[in-house]
Amino acid sequence: MLSNSSQALYILVTAGLAGIIAVPLFLKSRKLHAIPTVGSTNSWQSAIKNIRSMAGAVEEGYNKYKNAPFKIPMLHNWIVVVSGTKLLDEVRMAPEDQLSAIEGANDFFKTAFTMGHRVANEPYHLAIIKTQLTRKLPTLCPIIEDEVSVTLSEMFSSQDDEWKAVVALQAIQEVISRTMNRIFVGIPLCRNPDWLKLGNQHAIASIISGAKMDLFPRFMLVAIFLTSTENHVEQAVEFLGSTIRERQKLADFARGGEAVDIPDDFLQWLIENGTEDSEKAITRRILFMVLVSIQGTASTLMSAVYNLAAHPEYLVPLREEVDAVVRQGGLTKAAIDKMYKMDSFLKESYRFVGVSSLVMIRRVLKDFTFSDGRIVPRGCYIAAPSYAVHHDEEVYEKPDVFDPFRFARLRSDDDDMKQQIVSLGSTFLPFGHGNHACPGRFAAAVVQKMILAHIVSLYDLKLDENTPASGERVEFGIFVGLDPTTTVLFKKRSST
Repeated sequence: MLSNSSQALYILVTAGLAGIIAVPLFLKSRKLHAIPTVGSTNSWQSAIKNIRSMAGAVEEGYNKYKNAPFKIPMLHNWIVVVSGTKLLDEVRMAPEDQLSAIEGANDFFKTAFTMGHRVANEPYHLAIIKTQLTRKLPTLCPIIEDEVSVTLSEMFSSQDDEWKAVVALQAIQEVISRTMNRIFVGIPLCRNPDWLKLGNQHAIASIISGAKMDLFPRFMLVAIFLTSTENHVEQAVEFLGSTIRERQKLADFARGGEAVDIPDDFLQWLIENGTEDSEKAITRRILFMVLVSIQGTASTLMSAVYNLAAHPEYLVPLREEVDAVVRQGGLTKAAIDKMYKMDSFLKESYRFVGVSSLVMIRRVLKDFTFSDGRIVPRGCYIAAPSYAVHHDEEVYEKPDVFDPFRFARLRSDDDDMKQQIVSLGSTFLPFGHGNHACPGRFAAAVVQKMILAHIVSLYDLKLDENTPASGERVEFGIFVGLDPTTTVLFKKRSST
């Protein structure tokens, strides 16, 4: 039991926190009076509930106010959720200096505190992703295939015809981490277990630190006490520092006209096209790329692998497609683009589970007025619901049924690009929509399909008898996904 003084202190602190939450919510809610609220009449209580999961509130609001704005309380602010082509077009076409995608992402993920202010405010790495990375995917495919093949063979090297239980997310993260790091920093670092472990630790620490900072308003300078990521940066420099110095010398020689063999990876593109030259600054960018490219990519691919194990009857048509395409010219970028069933299977896995209940997060930098006259004041957020849209029976036939080839059937002909997983629209939103949609989606899709192609060709999959046919969904804040402890059974195909 608490003493009387402890009880008094607890009540005082609780009341203070409630006031810190309630006052800014109340002040902003007066400006948002024309937009309906989802949650209890006590907005601060709903805000606390939404820390654990926002998916329920988003789905409730979507079902009540589809194609119209509604608002959900956060701890210290409001987020206005919009859906439907008309409203989403208004949001995606708004200028960055009014509805900022960059500031929205920085605020939600606390990028300035976990990754550094320059990473948050000078995101030149985005341009490198859009140009260098995406443009060079055809030439990168051989190294992507090599790393996927090597990693899978090492993971299952001791396996013969016996079923092996594998924690799906853990295995997928290892393959994706090595493959993405092959693109980012090359061999041998991409295969260094200490480097890979550090990257994963940094990503988890960044996510946890961001979640902790969400508990406090912006004016409370607690970030320095809640972030442990700076130690990871220092450790990462020990891995990358000498390589960065060597690469910078190579770049200088090349600019001087000397013939040198320059690596073609993301680290080199940062050195040649970035605005920073210190080892620490460049290392921060690499760690940021590791964070944004591996966690979400692994989570969604895990869903696809789980669905393969839950529905092994789809292994045969996928194998037939992979075999037919590869026979025509190997596992190239062009071949991957022709795997329509594989693309559909992966896209349906994104739709069915997803990674977030909200996407297209924008921070309102200037008061924003929708075409119907409703106003969202400066300082609030605007976002779009993804999971709710993806499970709307007016958008998708039988949305709560996993239908792996639904998007392949929707292709009008072989050249129909609208059904590709990387295509954008108001009814398929995992990558966002508009100019600020995820620029790395093209690389992520190639890596995921490369891994899936190897898995369906080389392995049989199934679930444990005690595992349900559909995985349990877990939620945290705006994030959704399958239970990270989910286990899948693998066995090498006897015919391979």
